[in-house]
Amino acid sequence: MNAQRNGIRVSNPHSREAGFTIIELLTTLAVVAVGLSAAAPSLKNLSAENQVTAANNIIVSGLNLARSSAITSGNDITICPTVDGVNCSEVSWEKGWVVYNDLDNDDNADAEEVIRVVTFESQLNASGFDNQIVFQPDGTTAMGSDVTITSCYHEEADHNYCVDVNVSAFGSIRSAPHPNDGGDG
Repeated sequence: MNAQRNGIRVSNPHSREAGFTIIELLTTLAVVAVGLSAAAPSLKNLSAENQVTAANNIIVSGLNLARSSAITSGNDITICPTVDGVNCSEVSWEKGWVVYNDLDNDDNADAEEVIRVVTFESQLNASGFDNQIVFQPDGTTAMGSDVTITSCYHEEADHNYCVDVNVSAFGSIRSAPHPNDGGDG
């Protein structure tokens, strides 16, 4: 208890005032640091999985658009990886792709033929079938065999998380975790 004697404040050294001691504060910070360091890898893995899932959904959306456009227009519709948004190129799908109706059969997406261009940048690798996929008016592909596009989040220190998009010769499109990583890396 504090007391005042002759205008001089006297405090009892055994009384405790409200607040934290430096030891309590350091202990609390240490506990919080341990908790955050344990949670950080899980949050990073969740972020990687979310990025792959989002990219996968965009790829599936583009494939579905190409297929439905072929069915509704009665024309062959092409989707292919592209760097410049016009020309099909044998590059990874991670930079983007173009969906177009190749009316003049020149294997390029002329301005009047473009249905949609998708470009994006991320820490993803999207690879597999490095050529065009052509959907025919009946919804099948012109390739005669299944193709797979694999999207992966890759960083040197982390495990890969990958998802496969499979396009069957019959035009069905499905996604599944990449068989070599099981979703964990």
